[in-house]
Amino acid sequence: MGDGSLSQDEIDALLQGADDILSPSGPAQPQATGYQAPSSSVSFGEQGAIREILGSTISSVAPSLSGYLGGKNLIISNPVVEVKSQDAIKNDFPGRYVQVSLDFTGSINGKNLIIFNFADAGSISSLMMGDERGVAPAQLSEAHQSTIQEFTNQLLSSMAVQIGNSLGGSINVTPPALSIINNPSELQLPSDRSLIKVTYDFAIQGVVNSKLYQIIDPALASGLSSRSAPAMQQPVQAQQYQQHGGPVGISPVKFPPLDAGVIQSVGGNISLILDVPMTLTVELGRTTQLVQDILGLGEGSIIELDKLAGEPVDLLVNGKLIAKGEVVVIDENFGVRVTDIVSPAERLVGLQ
Repeated sequence: MGDGSLSQDEIDALLQGADDILSPSGPAQPQATGYQAPSSSVSFGEQGAIREILGSTISSVAPSLSGYLGGKNLIISNPVVEVKSQDAIKNDFPGRYVQVSLDFTGSINGKNLIIFNFADAGSISSLMMGDERGVAPAQLSEAHQSTIQEFTNQLLSSMAVQIGNSLGGSINVTPPALSIINNPSELQLPSDRSLIKVTYDFAIQGVVNSKLYQIIDPALASGLSSRSAPAMQQPVQAQQYQQHGGPVGISPVKFPPLDAGVIQSVGGNISLILDVPMTLTVELGRTTQLVQDILGLGEGSIIELDKLAGEPVDLLVNGKLIAKGEVVVIDENFGVRVTDIVSPAERLVGLQ
């Protein structure tokens, strides 16, 4: 119109165009986030079951590892469970990380991948090697990598024992395999399908406040989600009453059997006894002699021991063998450099 005003038809046309912009006829297009929908998924209920059993298990076993970290308190908590494709998981790890893979075998089977931030792994290894500050080294030597493998092995082994006890079975852990990744393509994911990514809050007292990651394959996720719910909850049988004043039915109390397998689940909060004094003894060797030989000893006598020259000496705590080492001299004092740690299985056998 010549006077600059709009007719009703023109106003209706403009409003229709605005409606088309606000409510497009086609389906909404997702924003580019780098996430790809996994080809197969785990339901929310299954994710909740995985979160429950992993969260309760790892939070209970983490404090028992404080002894490996110079007595510093370790807290692993608040698991976040996600179902993601391989590409989406790789996009989550663009920097430098340390990955340790272990498999579960037995009552449930599947692959685990534990991922540490590179600096966090360095701090763990430094603490385990005696550095109270936990300063992360610039590079992880073979010795540093061995300590991280041992730490991860103890963590996953303790979790396997507790999960196995909850499921009423036995779960074993394969030896850990460690590698350092510098880019996402080097990430060794346990499956070519969609995976479960679990992100934990990871804190070491005064040293680390970060995240820890666990990637599990669909087989292990299925085993945890399908068997954890009934196993984690013991149903309570209600008292039954007969309609006509009959006696009350009472279920007897049942206790789990006490057997040798219980010792494997002993973890607890070891920090409660960290200040208990223990006697550390270094034993060069032993021999057996008759009383008459003992009485005949004098200055200059030579006693032949049961060890050859150059053999490692034994380190005993309260009379129990825990390690072997070699004698060194430090500032005119004798010392022992630990060369071999007795495995937990061998120590348990020695306690029986």
